[in-house]
Amino acid sequence: MPPPDSHDAPPHIRAWREGRIADPRHLAPPLSGAHYLRLIAAAHREFAPTRYFEIGTLKGASLALAACPSVAVDPRFLLPEGFLDGRPATRLFAQTSDAFFAAHDLTEELGGPVDLAFLDGMHRFEFLLRDFINTERHCTPGSVVMLHDCVPVCSQIAHRHQGAPRIAAHDVMPGAWAGDVWKLLPILREHRPGLRLDVFDARPTGLVLVTGLDPASRVLTERYEQIVAGWMERDITQQGVGAFVAAQNMIDTNAALAPGALRALTGLPPRAAP
Repeated sequence: MPPPDSHDAPPHIRAWREGRIADPRHLAPPLSGAHYLRLIAAAHREFAPTRYFEIGTLKGASLALAACPSVAVDPRFLLPEGFLDGRPATRLFAQTSDAFFAAHDLTEELGGPVDLAFLDGMHRFEFLLRDFINTERHCTPGSVVMLHDCVPVCSQIAHRHQGAPRIAAHDVMPGAWAGDVWKLLPILREHRPGLRLDVFDARPTGLVLVTGLDPASRVLTERYEQIVAGWMERDITQQGVGAFVAAQNMIDTNAALAPGALRALTGLPPRAAP
């Protein structure tokens, strides 16, 4: 359904919202699932993590959903006054993720391995790849890592550089920037086929749940330079935004919000009784 103010939008945005796509090389239909924060909230309910980690907190909308001891990393926190009042133990590290992992042992900071993680830091694929590598080392085979912004539905939000010039006719999400983290999906599928990637149609730019983790794997570390060199110059329009999005075979986010549904959809076993 188009938003109430769609009649005030420019014609190309109205056409996009109504599913009339003129150029699939640059556009895919808007995602129709529930907002990604609702899916993260469902993940907390279903997986009941005892230790939570996130990169990219900013104003705290995602961190607020955690009801367990947490570690959050962001170079610039903009949390509202009193945000930490009454929360479980929460440690904030105001630095880049690279600096955090260089100086801290995440398992020690959390008091144990990560159960659930949300990675939403710098929107360039090589940064997210490093964040995934560094986070997985502190996980268990039963952990879940969530990746944000990997399903851009507009080529103009998928530029590597946030301030890159944008073509108005293809810019249906003015002001938004997902960067080129979409590259993590084909990269992980090629180099870590043992991982399970469940891609959800969560608005506005998808949410990926990665399971089947192997903290002992060094494949991505050993191939990091090769991967980055091979993907640095690739542009999503080479495949076409429409083709890329269609190839993800996305899961209906709305269906994942029912009790028990998220575990069933991701193939994780039921949580053991306490």
